[in-house]
Amino acid sequence: MPSSSRDPPAPDADAANSLAHQLERQQARLASIIAGTQDAFIFIDHRARILAFNAAAEAIFGYPAAEVIGKKVDMLMPEPYRSQHDGYIERYERTGEPRAIGRIRAVHGQRRSGEQFPIELSVTKVGADDDVRYAAFIRDISETVRLRERLVERERLVAIGTTAAKFAHEVGNPLNGMLMNLQLMKRRIDKAAPLARIEPLVGRVEDEVRRLAGLLDEFRSMSRRQPFEFRWVEVPEVLEQFAATQRALHVGLGVRVVVRCEPELPQVHVDPEKLTQVLHNLAKNAVEAMAEGGSGGVLSLAARCVGQQLVLEVGDTGGGIPEALDVFEPFVTTKKEGTGLGLPVVRQIVAGHGGELSYRSTPGEGTVFEVRLPLDSPSASGINQRSPW
Repeated sequence: MPSSSRDPPAPDADAANSLAHQLERQQARLASIIAGTQDAFIFIDHRARILAFNAAAEAIFGYPAAEVIGKKVDMLMPEPYRSQHDGYIERYERTGEPRAIGRIRAVHGQRRSGEQFPIELSVTKVGADDDVRYAAFIRDISETVRLRERLVERERLVAIGTTAAKFAHEVGNPLNGMLMNLQLMKRRIDKAAPLARIEPLVGRVEDEVRRLAGLLDEFRSMSRRQPFEFRWVEVPEVLEQFAATQRALHVGLGVRVVVRCEPELPQVHVDPEKLTQVLHNLAKNAVEAMAEGGSGGVLSLAARCVGQQLVLEVGDTGGGIPEALDVFEPFVTTKKEGTGLGLPVVRQIVAGHGGELSYRSTPGEGTVFEVRLPLDSPSASGINQRSPW
């Protein structure tokens, strides 16, 4: 019997209608979430053209959605990577090698006013058609960076205050020694003493002056605000270059240098000059600790990744650090000629990278200092030199 126009719809049609209704509801919920989130949310296609721009993105970047839809997303980036972004997208589409996709990165954006500001960026690939290809979640972290800077500055001022309280005492010792030796020299000169009796006194005054000059240099380094110039660097290259520049000194002291790097380490965003200074201070301490033990020993430099952190280790085979000693306290040192300011300076540099400095030590076996740095360090004082989008 032929079906009537009043017959109920077929079961397949009911299922299709129900599925379509569910999809509409899911899309509506997703649109509501995107519209109401406090983070910027941007859809772009494979040509990096903006397809969606939520209210938070309008507030953060200062553009109305109508002004950016259909335009290239690189309009939201500062140079130099604004001009590099198309190449980055093309390379990813061709090779599938991600740099920002699937990770949260601390980078910089650019507002409509031209102001550059720090952001956290997460990019996800959402499809493989010619429409939506990527979704970017962006959080303005300007206030977080300002708070971090204030915290680092406060810690620096506290360290300076603690150091200054001890500085007069530490400087007073060599000054008193100089004064006493000068008085002895004056008496012997008055008595026409032979030059051979005066030379040791002159040498002691020289030593005290050098010690005082070293204290002043390290105190200046600790007390002034550290400027940072962040760049993307290959950590193995930094370690190998440092080891090469120090090799002659280490060989002369009978120290063997071992460099170990985990394969395929990602680039890290650091100030390479400051990182080299950290390596120099830690390696100098390590070599001096081994020299005091009466043997050349082994200086080890190592790098590996743990989660979203880069871990650098500088180890020695010296006598270790006494348990009761706070080596991060200014003017505290186990070395006869040490100033006790090297490690506070290192700690300040590491803190400026958003990292942490610690150590582990075994008496009679040696010490390992560990520097933990975020792969994307807080770069409020510098601009990334490669495209992060």
